[in-house]
Order: sequence, then C-alpha cells, then structure tokens
Amino acid sequence: MADLLHGDNFHEDEVGSRLGLWITIVLVILLFGLVGAGFYLFQMLRAEQAGLGGKLGKEGMRVIEVTKQITNLQKEVATLHTQVATLDKKLSVRDEHWEKMLADQAKVFDEKLEALKKQLELSHSKLANKIQAVQNQFNKTQADVLIADAEYLLGVANQNLRLVGDVKSALAALQAADQLLRQSGDPAVYKVRTALAKEIEALKAVQAPDIVGISAKLVSLQDKVESLPLALPHMGKVAVSKQEAAGKAPKTGEDKGLLEEWKEVLTIRRRKTGRPVEAILTPEEVEAIRHALILKLETARFAAVRGQQDLYKHSLESAKQWVKRHFDTKAQAVNDYLAQLDTLANAPVSLKLPEIGKSLQLLQHLPALRLEQTSLSGSPAKQ
Repeated sequence: MADLLHGDNFHEDEVGSRLGLWITIVLVILLFGLVGAGFYLFQMLRAEQAGLGGKLGKEGMRVIEVTKQITNLQKEVATLHTQVATLDKKLSVRDEHWEKMLADQAKVFDEKLEALKKQLELSHSKLANKIQAVQNQFNKTQADVLIADAEYLLGVANQNLRLVGDVKSALAALQAADQLLRQSGDPAVYKVRTALAKEIEALKAVQAPDIVGISAKLVSLQDKVESLPLALPHMGKVAVSKQEAAGKAPKTGEDKGLLEEWKEVLTIRRRKTGRPVEAILTPEEVEAIRHALILKLETARFAAVRGQQDLYKHSLESAKQWVKRHFDTKAQAVNDYLAQLDTLANAPVSLKLPEIGKSLQLLQHLPALRLEQTSLSGSPAKQ
C-alpha cells in the first residue's frame, strides 16, 4: 500500500513536473514571441523614427539654409543701409558746399553788380554834367565869350610878367583884354576896366633895361682883353708846333725848328713903368691874368641876364680893380676900357615889376560884380 501510495505520488509528481515544463516552455515561447513582437515593433518604430528623422533633417537643413540666406540678406541690407547713410552724408556735405559756393558767388556777383551800378550812375552823372556844360556853352552869349577871352589874356599877361619879366607882351595882353571887355558891353566890367587901366599905365611907366645891349657890350669887352697892355713886362706866347698840337712827338730832324721857336719865346717885351720890376711874367701868368678878367666879365653878363643887380655891379667893380692892378693904366686903350666898365656898372639890369593881378581877380568874381551892379542900378544885369 505503501508502495502503491508511493507509486501514485510519484506519478502525480511527474505529471506535475511535466505540466510545469510545458507551462515553462509555453511561457518561454510566449516570452520569445513577445520579445520578437516587441523587437519587431521596436524596429518598425525605429524605422519610422529614422524616416521621420531624415525628413526632419532635410527640413532642418533647409530651414538652416534659409536662415543663413536671411542672415546674409540682413547683413547686405545693413550694408546697403550703411552705404545709403554714407551717401546721404556725402550728398549733404556736397549740398552744403555747393550752397555755400553759390551763396559766395551770388554775394560776389551782387557786389560787382552794385559796383557796376555805382559806376554807371557816376558815368551818367559825368555825362549829364558834360551835356550841361555843352548846353551852357551853347547858351553863352557873345558877351560871355568875349569876357572869357579877356580873362584868358589877363592870365597870360600875369604869367609873362611874373615868370619871364616880359613887359611888352604883358602890356599887349592887357590892352587886348581891355578891348574885349569894351566890346562885351557888360556894365558889370566897369570896375575891372578901371583896375585894368591903372595896370596898363603902370606897365607903360616901366623902363625895361637893355639886357641885350649890355650883354653885347660885355662880350665886346671880353674880346678886347687880349689887346690890352699889361703893367709888367712879360714873355711872348709859347709857340706850339703842329706835331705837339696833334699830340705827336717831334722828330729828331726837327730839333733845330724847336730851337728857333724857343728863341721867339725868350724874346722879352720891354715897357717903361713907374714901378720897379720884381719879375718878368711868364706866358702862363699872362694867360691867367687875362682869363681872370674874362671870367669876371662873363659873371657880370650872366648876372645881367638874370637881373641880379648886386652881383652885376660887384663883378664889374672887381673887373675894374683887376684892370688897374695888372694892366698899364697909362695906355689910352686901358683908360677907355675902364671908362666903358664905369658906364656899364651904372646901367640898371634889374626891374621892379608892378602888380597887375587885381583886374584878373575882379573878372574872376564877375557874378558878384553883376549882383552889385543890379543893386546899384535897380534893374537886372545882363546875363
């Protein structure tokens, strides 16, 4: 029984173990199936994820590329904005420069235009003055022309008398002016003609010195100096050979001719004098004495031409003393020479000229004289 029981128990254990084995196998198979199904599902899911990931990668790349392009475009736009701003700034600077230049040019042009306007106005004014002067010239009467000519002649007379001392031409001009004033018939020139008459009489009373005659007499006295005898004995003139006069040295064969010439030089002129002879004058001393007298006479002649009375008289007095000292006063020619010097020394060479400017001054103020004439006569003066 016991073995049977034991055999029964053994069979139940074996059946139980087999059942457990089959359950285990079934569970393993189910587990592998589940694992395979899970793996399959995992692979499918991974494949799907891989497909979605590729698509997403391409779209991401496109998005990145588009983003880069947008970034580049933004950079280019920013660069363009910067360039546009720079150009705007440059254009603004240029606009300011051109505006300033145009303003300066406009200012210069306005200044030049204003200067031209002023110059044109000045030219118009000068032209109007000239036209007025021409009209006044045409409107002048014959009397006005005569008075104007008389005024010119009075001016010429004053110049000739003051600058040149020409009394004759001044007198002729005054007389001609008086004649023109008489022909004008204007009563206002009465005072002018009265002053003019006094000036004409004053010029007529002037005794003008004969400067030309005095100068001619002095030149004649200079020519006579060589013929006046000297007080002291003297040697003859030094003879000069033709070769020496031409600046050439004499030849050896001409020594005898020179000796003969020196013999003539050594000839002494004797003259009886009342004073002791201290020395014999050399030809050079003789020439110096005569030349000094000529210079004194020439100085007197220049003083006479210039009207310098004191210098003229002093030069002639000095010439007289020089003649008395160095020339033979016992000779008739020397005495006649001294007499001529005395006569010339007493001749006047200067001239005191009268004043003839009053008539010209009155004529230059003729309008005032006309007003005065009108107030005196009670009627309008001639215009």
